[in-house]
Amino acid sequence: MKPACVPEAERYEAPPAATIFCGFVYVPDLDLGEVLRVLERMWGPVEFISRRFPFDYTRYYAKEMGSPLLRRFATFREEVEQKALPAMKWQAKRVEGDYLASTGGRRVNIDPGLLLPERLLLATTKPCAHRPYLDRGIYADLTLVYHRKSYQPLEWTYPDYAAPHTVSMMNSLRERHALKKRATRRGSIE
Repeated sequence: MKPACVPEAERYEAPPAATIFCGFVYVPDLDLGEVLRVLERMWGPVEFISRRFPFDYTRYYAKEMGSPLLRRFATFREEVEQKALPAMKWQAKRVEGDYLASTGGRRVNIDPGLLLPERLLLATTKPCAHRPYLDRGIYADLTLVYHRKSYQPLEWTYPDYAAPHTVSMMNSLRERHALKKRATRRGSIE
């Protein structure tokens, strides 16, 4: 078969790289620092880690992981191509599997995502009407969109991501991402 000629109109630029974002729900006796060190070997150094706070917005994980649970968020210094999200989710699931309880349940839930100026996108294995399929059994969950000078939750956004303190933190991370991009552009010009 002869290779197809790609018309000029079908050529495109790759989407911009994204900041690696990660949400963690975990049991209090887990050394999250150890989990982060494992992830750093795959995704590069952690750039930001949020304060620890109770994960009490839902009991979704209680049967598997027990109660109480804790929540933290992190970003990583290195940026990735957006198409890397499915592979990152499978890497995260393997790390979760390395920290199982004696009962077989997870001790940490790791939700990788992509932080971009216009949105926060998480990876999930659970299909739903608002989650387009990406690759390898992974769906994209559009969690926050940037509108009117702030990230905004959507009707399906998880309650802890929609909380005012989380939205404020995400806005700060967005600004950090923008400053880093500007500094990188200036450095490449000089």
